Amino acid sequence: MSAFSSLILTQLTVPPGDLIYYIVLVFAVASALQSAFNHWQASEFPQARRAFMGLGVLLVAQVIMFIFSGLGWQHLIDPKAILPPLDRAYIIFGIIWITWLYAFPEPSKTADAAAALLSLLVITAFGLSLLVWLPQIANVSYNQTNDDLYWQIGSLLAALGGIAAIFMRKPDGMWNGIILLAIGFLGHAGHLLFPVEGNYSGIVRLAYMAAYPILLTLPQRFSISSTTTAVNPGTPAHPTTKKQDALTNIQERRRYSTDPKTFHAMLALAAETNPQKISQAITRAIAQTMLSDLCFMIFLTDNNNQLQIAGGYDLIREDSLEGGSLNKSAIPMLANSLQRGRPLRMPASSTSADVKGLGDILGLPNPGHLLCVPILTPEKQSLGGVLLLSPYSDRTWSADDQAYLANIASALVPIIKRSQSSNLLEAQNGQTHAKINDLEFHVKELTLQLEAAQAEIQNNNPIEMASLVAAQEESQRLIQQLQAENAELQSGKSIEPSTASAAQIENELKASLQEMARLQNQLAEVNMNTQDPEKVQSSTKSIEQAEVIASISQELRQPLSSIVGYTDLLLGESVGILGTLQRKFVERIKASTERINNLTDDMIQITTLEAELNDLKFEPVDLNVVIDNAMSYTSTQVREKNISMHIDLPKQLMPVQADREALQQILIHLLQNAGAATPFEGSVRLKVQTQSEGKTEYILIQVTDTGGGIPANELSRVFTRLYRADNVLIQGVGDTGVGLSITKTLTEAHHGRIWVESEQGVGSTFSVLLPISGGIENNPAAKGTK
Repeated sequence: MSAFSSLILTQLTVPPGDLIYYIVLVFAVASALQSAFNHWQASEFPQARRAFMGLGVLLVAQVIMFIFSGLGWQHLIDPKAILPPLDRAYIIFGIIWITWLYAFPEPSKTADAAAALLSLLVITAFGLSLLVWLPQIANVSYNQTNDDLYWQIGSLLAALGGIAAIFMRKPDGMWNGIILLAIGFLGHAGHLLFPVEGNYSGIVRLAYMAAYPILLTLPQRFSISSTTTAVNPGTPAHPTTKKQDALTNIQERRRYSTDPKTFHAMLALAAETNPQKISQAITRAIAQTMLSDLCFMIFLTDNNNQLQIAGGYDLIREDSLEGGSLNKSAIPMLANSLQRGRPLRMPASSTSADVKGLGDILGLPNPGHLLCVPILTPEKQSLGGVLLLSPYSDRTWSADDQAYLANIASALVPIIKRSQSSNLLEAQNGQTHAKINDLEFHVKELTLQLEAAQAEIQNNNPIEMASLVAAQEESQRLIQQLQAENAELQSGKSIEPSTASAAQIENELKASLQEMARLQNQLAEVNMNTQDPEKVQSSTKSIEQAEVIASISQELRQPLSSIVGYTDLLLGESVGILGTLQRKFVERIKASTERINNLTDDMIQITTLEAELNDLKFEPVDLNVVIDNAMSYTSTQVREKNISMHIDLPKQLMPVQADREALQQILIHLLQNAGAATPFEGSVRLKVQTQSEGKTEYILIQVTDTGGGIPANELSRVFTRLYRADNVLIQGVGDTGVGLSITKTLTEAHHGRIWVESEQGVGSTFSVLLPISGGIENNPAAKGTK
């Protein structure tokens, strides 16, 4: 090293030359801090705010070093005692926070905690180094101590770790950070290769004087929006071609659209009355107005982990986009801003979890710059937000864009509330209609039972018959009144649902159910009074016959299992290769054997059903487990026909007081029937929800198929046992009738109700309504097994 170079390096380590070093570092950090503040104020990017905070930490630490150096120059403190260890500690402290600034531009709790922990370790190391250095002050310079060696090695490792972190994260502007740390690394390596006497390292200080001005590029990693950013859409084309055409052919770009398509989109939004299409109309109008490549309407949900995309619009392709769900963990900053009711503008950062999450969800390699504005009610309650993305035009969003979109969002509140009110009214109308259908079905059932009992009790008990008829007429009157109220709701006479009317409907429905229960009890008493000893004897004989049939059916299982096993061996060609015709015949044998096996199972269930009803054990049953077991049991049938299963369950299902095996049989039979009725590549939906009637809680299980529906004249035979030589099976029902008959019997044993609703040409919905308490208060047998 030449004498001139040594002189320069020495001047940087002694007063007043060392003040130049501190002034350069303070000026570089302060200038970068001012630039970050201006960028934050102009863009409101969270990255700019984070850069401002990190540079503020560096500036505070540098000012402390400058103050201590000035005090040592004026001999107000002993500069040789404190400043050498403090100088080394500050260098590593700066490396840690420079790495934090460049590698983690977006908020990261893990990175924040790591930076804070490493800073505390540096402070601790400074304290220990000070204790070791003080006894050696008079004998040796600090550069010749082991402490200085440890500090230099620590600085080299910290710089290497920072370079590795930045390289792996690959943030925007990564090479500026890598170059800054690499210059510092070379300074520490030079100090170890060319050691000099003294308390400070001139070559290290020279390296950082050259490196710290690079911090001025830090706030400029994310560009601020200009006033010429958006592109008007033309004819549909590929996004890449659109972008290239926009960049080369359109000379004047506009931020907001005055195209006639915008006016048409506004008219379509104003005229839209379908609640399900409101969101798509809104996103189309906003995309046309803001000239945004993609626009989405996002709503908050009751689920703490999910957001709902109600709809979207692609301006470049001029196509509406379907909705879906968003996981909040994939878009943490966006979810937080919507929940807190605050706008969010973000650049297309390569390290942003939100940008990456949206790209994965939308199938885009780079969703572009992001702008999200919350939709706030006058009470400042957040309903959701409007999200704009620019993956094709690469448009950055300005504060003017944010303010403009916020004005649009505030005007959307009445439209969204109107849509929500319409959805609520439609849901209440649907529930009322379902209850009316349920009551109509039970009234029909009751009428048939009354007609059957009328011939037996007309002469013996005319007074009781008259009361039954009167009760039936009263039920019919209530049904007609409910139908009139339902027609009034459907005609749209009141847009906002009336609380008093809804309560009245609930009370009348409850009264009708209680009246039907009383009628059923009266019918049961009449039937018991009309029984004679011959019927009792016949019942005993039937039970004995059932036991014999069950025993024979059990014996049939062994030969059937052998047939299935041998056909599997033949089909597996383990005993020889089958020809095409032979394989076809063996497959028919197996299908017929499995059919016989299923019929045998049905026979056993029918013959043993009465005994099983007496042995029901009511206990708290987890419906989730029952559903999982039923789905597993019917999975083969679903898989063979390539049927799509849709399951709609509430967030929490309370335990049901029921017999576990009986409840599982109910669900299995319903799913098997739906799978058999549904054609190849059809769909089956299982929906479970809770309902309240008075003080009683019910669980409603609904299984919907796409089997084409059941003719209206066949609905009365759906739950009868159908397989007889003179009885043709019902179209639209995939069951022989045995499974549905068993389901009805088990449901009624749980004091529940079962009914079917069918739409010809579409499909059928089988509904089972069970009391969550299991009807224990009305079932003495259940009380004993609780």
